[in-house]
Amino acid sequence: MSLSREICKLCFRINPVGFSVPDRIWKDTIPQKYHTEVVCLFCFARLADEKLIPWDRNIKLFPVSMHTHLREVNSQNKKDKD
Repeated sequence: MSLSREICKLCFRINPVGFSVPDRIWKDTIPQKYHTEVVCLFCFARLADEKLIPWDRNIKLFPVSMHTHLREVNSQNKKDKD
């Protein structure tokens, strides 16, 4: 199996830090065609700041190591096969 990581669909960089924000902030910040895609923290912050959307108090960050990411991918693949 080749190694993989989530890749930002806007800048195509590896995304080692996951984050979540309330749906309203996400929808107001991210262009609609990317609402269900992976967007990195850098692109999210840039887009939110360009629109003057206050996101810093409503964000939750969680680092994701390669090990954890691969374990979750493998787990999901097994569920999909069942």
